[in-house]
Amino acid sequence: MDNDIQLSIVIPVFNEARRIEPLLLEVAAYVQRCPLTTEILVVDDGSTDETVALIHDLLERHAPGKYRIEQLERNLGKGGALRAGMLSARGSYSVFLDADGSTAISELDTFIPALGSGYEVYIAVRTKKHAAPLKRKFFGYGYILLANIILGMHLSDFTCGFKCYSRQAAHTVFSRQRLNNWSFDAEDLFIAKKFGFRIREIPVYWRHVGDSKVRVFKNVLVCGIDLLRIRLNAMLGRYR
Repeated sequence: MDNDIQLSIVIPVFNEARRIEPLLLEVAAYVQRCPLTTEILVVDDGSTDETVALIHDLLERHAPGKYRIEQLERNLGKGGALRAGMLSARGSYSVFLDADGSTAISELDTFIPALGSGYEVYIAVRTKKHAAPLKRKFFGYGYILLANIILGMHLSDFTCGFKCYSRQAAHTVFSRQRLNNWSFDAEDLFIAKKFGFRIREIPVYWRHVGDSKVRVFKNVLVCGIDLLRIRLNAMLGRYR
């Protein structure tokens, strides 16, 4: 039966009981109309609130038989949760999205027609945006520039939480991912390029969602160091 699943929707969560319901309802409704045979895979990153119970209750009512919940024993970070989810996803393609719903699940309508068009990785590019705080914009553009320079890439966006991988690309990339924090996106795309997977950029509508768990200034120094760590890992042959 697993072979019949064409698309896995992977959602990492951590203590999201207060805000996860609208996203889950949107995802469940989308799965009902999606032209592909789809599964929802929620990866709980060691939540300590009622996240898991809430998700189970909602999806059992709105997407019965179309979802799985994978619970990690401890909090690993978003990168660690996504690695677990992408490696256990059953679909021919796996797309992951952020629990805050900043990129709506309906943007998959622009991804699905592109699947199988000679690319293995499809990444959302935030060309259509609602206003975001100035400090977030400044950091975002600066990070993209720095990541392209240090990693030798030419991408328009690294950190939008809406990306799709073919099964082969997902297993190749995420089995080699070493970073669990906010820099995992850049690491995964670097690995994808290293193994010759073609990356297609797809414009999406993105909106800033308040109460983000990303602390911009705290992450500036960490992300800069992480980009250098990715380069070092490559030099040491850790992505072979």
